Amino acid sequence: MSGQPADAGTDARLLAEQVDLLYRHAPSIYAGNALAASGLALMLWERVDRPLFVGWLVALFLLTAARLALVATRRRRAGAGSLRRWAHAFTVGAGLSGLLWGVMGGLFSGPEPLQMASVGVVLAGLVSASVSSLSVYYPAYAVFALPAILPIALRSLQSGDGFMRGFALISIGFVIICLIFAWLNNRSIRAAILLRFENLELLREVSEQRERATAAREQAEQANAAKTRFLAAASHDLRQPLQALSLFIDAQAHERDPEAMRPLNTRMREAADNMGLLLDELLDYARIETGALSPQCASVPLNACFQRLEREFAPIAAQKGLRLHFRTTALCGVTDAALFEHILRNLVGNALRYTAHGGVLVACRPRGDRLSVEVWDSGIGIPAESLGDVFKEFYQLANPERDRRKGLGLGLSIVDGLARALGHPVSVRSRPGRGSVFAVGLPRGEARAAPAPVAAEMSSARLQGRRVLVIDNEADIREALAALMRPWGVEVDLAESAEAARALPAPDAILADYRLLDGRTGIEAIATLRSHHGPELPAALITGDTDPARLREARAAGFPLLQKPTPAHRLMALLDYLLQPDP
Repeated sequence: MSGQPADAGTDARLLAEQVDLLYRHAPSIYAGNALAASGLALMLWERVDRPLFVGWLVALFLLTAARLALVATRRRRAGAGSLRRWAHAFTVGAGLSGLLWGVMGGLFSGPEPLQMASVGVVLAGLVSASVSSLSVYYPAYAVFALPAILPIALRSLQSGDGFMRGFALISIGFVIICLIFAWLNNRSIRAAILLRFENLELLREVSEQRERATAAREQAEQANAAKTRFLAAASHDLRQPLQALSLFIDAQAHERDPEAMRPLNTRMREAADNMGLLLDELLDYARIETGALSPQCASVPLNACFQRLEREFAPIAAQKGLRLHFRTTALCGVTDAALFEHILRNLVGNALRYTAHGGVLVACRPRGDRLSVEVWDSGIGIPAESLGDVFKEFYQLANPERDRRKGLGLGLSIVDGLARALGHPVSVRSRPGRGSVFAVGLPRGEARAAPAPVAAEMSSARLQGRRVLVIDNEADIREALAALMRPWGVEVDLAESAEAARALPAPDAILADYRLLDGRTGIEAIATLRSHHGPELPAALITGDTDPARLREARAAGFPLLQKPTPAHRLMALLDYLLQPDP
């Protein structure tokens, strides 16, 4: 493994480790110096110039004291100052120490071989012992070892004695070997430090991967729990109207009095409508979750939306004995008219559902270049700790028994999803027992003249004598649609595939199920029949498919789309649209 750092960041971390090791080992180095100096004093006291030797000892003591002060300062200010500056300061101290020991070797080694050898052994011991502590930062070792050995080696070379010259050569060879060994040791230390960095990084990555895996597992568990809640809630809430419808059908089968059958038929219609509303909520939720929405924003007069919703909810409010008021406004907002109306419809419906006394107020307030459309109610309110939960799917306050009259628990989740798709922030504030206020923020639009109302003259008269082809692989669905349309005067042809339909007379319009036999689609069936009867043949799709990817595909083909179950008035409106004469 290379001892070179991989990048500037690693280089800085490596230098920090080296400086830390230098200062951590410094006290043991200074203790060794003191021990060596004491031993030399005992050996040379009788053989050297004592004042000069004392002066050397004092200089060594002062230098050691200064170096200890540097170590103490480093410990107090470990995180302050440049690492290079700390390393440089230590290296200067090591160089001065090596210079003092070299001066000692040059001045006090003496002419006697024994004295020379004694001083040489002490210096060699210091130089060799410093390899382990100073080679961690190679410049510090080099500036200590060279000035410590070279003076005594040069003095020995000047001697005419063969022994002394041999000693000089040995000293020079020794210091060269020590420098090489220190360099190799430095590379090993650097490699070990870098390896430790890599191990720490690996541990960090493993820890992060473990955390990500844990988070992913928790997310998967939450998603699985949410799916379980979804299936349980949807199953319960869809079974309720289905059970009611089944019981009403059984009751009707045993009833012979036409007058007694009329309320049963009404209740059957209500049960079917409830089931349709629940399915619509599930489909809206699926579209939002998969991003199948394509908002078309423009400047929309809000009062027209208010009037439609007031007409829609006024009977419901009157039935509960509640006041419902939409404050008239001339303001326009930049939004998708249909999606915004859906948001407001869910908020008003939710307010009426959870209000037993008082009423509901809907108003629009200007906020600079933005608008705040607010729905106020005097209902049960929302506890502060639940404000963050009300927009979650299937979350309902005070409905543990899953009373379907309080909805499926998707209304506010749909509001949140639609608002996010439109970029309209939704906020809520509430006081338990006093009521709640939901506010939708949207950009302020330019006022424009409202379009003149168009009379909706929809009736079955336009359908008289027109031929409609129904393509569906389910025989019961084909027969039910035919039974519904024939009283309107429509001539209905039935087929389970495009191939079977080609043998039938040319229709005026086609109603095709999206999912047909053998993996074929209604889009393909329409294309086949248009190639046979003409490209302008009106057509629409009817589907019970809830896969948002399939819904996007159907809409991308450009055909009108109705979701099953389809009420009679919607089917009549669709046929009226398909069969209207060209302008």
